[in-house]
Amino acid sequence: MPADEFLKFVEGGSWTNFHATVTVPIKGLWRIRNPSPAASLDNMRTTAQRLQRLIRHAIDRQVRLRAVGSRWSFSDIAAAEDGWALQTSQLNHDFIVGPALCDAAFDGDPASLVLAQAGASVAEINLKIEKPSRRRSFRTSGASNGQTIGGMIGTGVHGSAVDMGAFESEVVGLQLLTGSRNLWLENPDRPIMSAQFAAKLDAELVRDRLLFRAALVGLGALGIVHSVMLRTVPTYLLRSYRRKMEFAEVEFAMNSLSFDGVPLPRPAERPYFFQVVVHPDPKERIAYVTTRYREECPPGHRIDPSLKSGYDIGNDLPALFSKLVDALPAVTPALVKLAMAQQLAPFEDRLNSPGEAYTYTTSKPGSAGAALAVPANRLSEALALARQAYQTVPGTPATFACRFATASPGLLSFVQYARTCIIDIDGVENSKTRRVMEAVRSAFDANDFPYSQHWGKLNALTAERVRASYGDKVDAWNLARATLLPSPAERFVFSTQTLEKAGLCQ
Repeated sequence: MPADEFLKFVEGGSWTNFHATVTVPIKGLWRIRNPSPAASLDNMRTTAQRLQRLIRHAIDRQVRLRAVGSRWSFSDIAAAEDGWALQTSQLNHDFIVGPALCDAAFDGDPASLVLAQAGASVAEINLKIEKPSRRRSFRTSGASNGQTIGGMIGTGVHGSAVDMGAFESEVVGLQLLTGSRNLWLENPDRPIMSAQFAAKLDAELVRDRLLFRAALVGLGALGIVHSVMLRTVPTYLLRSYRRKMEFAEVEFAMNSLSFDGVPLPRPAERPYFFQVVVHPDPKERIAYVTTRYREECPPGHRIDPSLKSGYDIGNDLPALFSKLVDALPAVTPALVKLAMAQQLAPFEDRLNSPGEAYTYTTSKPGSAGAALAVPANRLSEALALARQAYQTVPGTPATFACRFATASPGLLSFVQYARTCIIDIDGVENSKTRRVMEAVRSAFDANDFPYSQHWGKLNALTAERVRASYGDKVDAWNLARATLLPSPAERFVFSTQTLEKAGLCQ
């Protein structure tokens, strides 16, 4: 057993995710922490060695191993069913990168780079990089950033900027551990770090387009992501508004992402963030429209450093439903409509940094969420199909929220269309909500409508659906996996029943 002072094992039991939508039996839980809370590359090397010993132990014992962080996913993507769960949330070092360790071909600003260990949460990193001494921010983000960096790499997240990809678009390098290899992966078209930097991690520098794109959304099946290099930009501000509008007033903009003539708060400017929440009943024509506009951050602007549950529940609709369930266990569509009017109340002219706007939410058990990405230029068609599907399960307490981003670079990034609309189906966790989610998927399938599903939200993955969503990218991802994990025994360790049924991990 590789257990020691910094790697503890608890045998048997079950594993449940944060939202309590998944509970599975496991063979045991491993908890790992760094040798010291003070961030150092020495700690990183020692922890990487400890992780690799655990991987080799899992191979010897023929036990599946799943690294998990904050257990943020609604789906079973991180579940270690009949295997070992590896809790990584205490691996939260982060580093400022010095120019001496950058590759000679890197023509960017080293101050834009942050190296984060995979167990750090996105909200945690936001707090650190937006401090007065640094004043940096991410260009895009998830809407509710309780997930860890490793979880973000494992499942992909939405993104929060109309004209940018999902959060994995901001990854420029990552450290991937297998039983026999410690790899620093980069895109050969964008060299960032030097071989000297990789050596400080005891890692092998590998610049390979296929392997890098596969690892950007690795689903926990390519090895253990230990650290990630993220790019940032100088801190900016988001001026936010929410208005209650007629759906017809914004429908054209949702399909075209052209905002000319749309009665938004700043009609002469293109929104940086654009989200529209609607009731799924086709008779309800009200839309709650949130727009955020990017502004420069004045040198003297003070950013609130306190980590709090997100200032705006509209960032994360499951939080709305968990609040409803707490107050009224028997939630009905009428109550959902009332809650939308209250919790998505209009506001004007709120000014926040990205880290303030997208912190984390305290949505608890009782809520559930699915997300389907569709081509934005066919959104009206998608919503019509989704609303028809909703009518097949009368009385379901749910909402539809539409958010927009651009194609992302991971082979299995679910935000994959040039202009993508992500339709979040959020509601109370019950059989009706799950039936609506499946009815929408089935309607898309029956009409041969293009879509892909968020890996970390509730989904009903099948090999046919995954193939229809990603085509030849499935083969490319499986090829990358076979290259990284040439041993069948090691591929088994990083596989799951869910991924195998989805036609992955072949």
